[in-house]
Amino acid sequence: MLQSQPLTEHTSNGWRSPCARIVLVRHFSKRTTQRSSTYLARASAGGPDVIVVGGGAAGLTAAYFAASAGAQVTVLERSKEAGNKVLISGGTRCNVLPMHVDLNKDYFTESGRSALKAVFASWSLEQCKIWLESSDHIGIPLACELADSKYFPVSNSAKEVRDKILQACLKRGVKIRYNAGLERLQPQNMGWQCSLADGKVLEAKRIVLASGGLSYPHLGTDGSGHKIMSKLGHSMHPMYPALTPLKGPHPGGQQLAGLSLYSVEAAAVVKDKQKGKRKATTAARAGLLFTHRGYSGPAVLDLSHHAIMAAARGLDKPVIKMNWTGHSLESWRQLLDGSQGGAAGVGAVLHRHGLPKRLADALCHEADVTGTPLAQLKKADRVKLLELLTSYPLPITGHEGYPKAEVTGGGIPLSELNCSTMQSRKLEGLYLCGEICDVFGRIGGFNFYWAWLSGRLAGVSAALDA
Repeated sequence: MLQSQPLTEHTSNGWRSPCARIVLVRHFSKRTTQRSSTYLARASAGGPDVIVVGGGAAGLTAAYFAASAGAQVTVLERSKEAGNKVLISGGTRCNVLPMHVDLNKDYFTESGRSALKAVFASWSLEQCKIWLESSDHIGIPLACELADSKYFPVSNSAKEVRDKILQACLKRGVKIRYNAGLERLQPQNMGWQCSLADGKVLEAKRIVLASGGLSYPHLGTDGSGHKIMSKLGHSMHPMYPALTPLKGPHPGGQQLAGLSLYSVEAAAVVKDKQKGKRKATTAARAGLLFTHRGYSGPAVLDLSHHAIMAAARGLDKPVIKMNWTGHSLESWRQLLDGSQGGAAGVGAVLHRHGLPKRLADALCHEADVTGTPLAQLKKADRVKLLELLTSYPLPITGHEGYPKAEVTGGGIPLSELNCSTMQSRKLEGLYLCGEICDVFGRIGGFNFYWAWLSGRLAGVSAALDA
């Protein structure tokens, strides 16, 4: 039998003891033996101890750990294939983890920060990495991309990630039911009854709801879990598409689709009415892509939720400002000092110092200095150009919505969960994990870490409580 170590006891090296992680034990405590006997009795009767709703990253992780703790587990996956979203992540390369985590900068929630910290205290980043890499568990060799501080599978294959997690679940006796959409969840006696779309009914003592959000609806996500939770009495932070491309015209009215920048500095700036100052949230990543309808890339995606949530809540919209090259205002001021003379045009100077020619021409057009020699650049035009280079306000007109959103913002408030177990505070025996919760991270493997982490905590807790 596989037994999980306590959730919060670990040494500075990440593990409670040298043989920790999840270990094979030959001697069982009285409680464990009794629980195992109960599992066997239920198994012979054909019913699971734990039903996991959703076969994505969080759901499969919950199933793995619940089964590893001794429970009979069934996963209900509404589509014909598990881990669909895993398969397309990271451009099919699957960025499984970040190298470092700062909860205050890397994760967003409208719930209390203390609740968020409580969940993350249950499993360190290093523990999670070992679980993914160890041949005793998932067995995916990982490689680090130092430039972006991200871990990918050595194979660069999202399919390998999905397949190995699925295989690990099946090896531990997890049963997967495909095309098994959950229509209704109802408390019954000491457990739960699941009514499926095909009319079948399943029962279990504990439920882990890992039904995902609304992002990528073509993969089958429809927010059904949120609707079920609302009917059961949970409140909901209003949902919105997060980490999604933004729409808007390009500089100078030009069409710059396909142009990529790799050293931008982006910030969402909003006025703090109480303090009368402007507050800026800076993007952690520096990549930008001009799309046919606007803007994408890590820098834009990381900031997009600020604009989208403000619009959804009726709040003051932030201005997303772009420094196209990362050069400081003072650096550009010196480069554009007309006193140095020379016949070179302004656009050529911009291109020479890091701007792609198409963007340089577009900014010159917007500043009305196209064809102007640097030596003849007027002071007022120089001031305008400096602002366009270092603090360009993206003219946002909309966003691409859930079809292109990496994740869903909003969801079940963490205040309505016991964050040491992920169990609902309103409904005994019901556990939540993954995107259904009011948590998401920025681009770079942070949302996978949340899926692995919250899935583990929910799965272990459901099994030990069954």
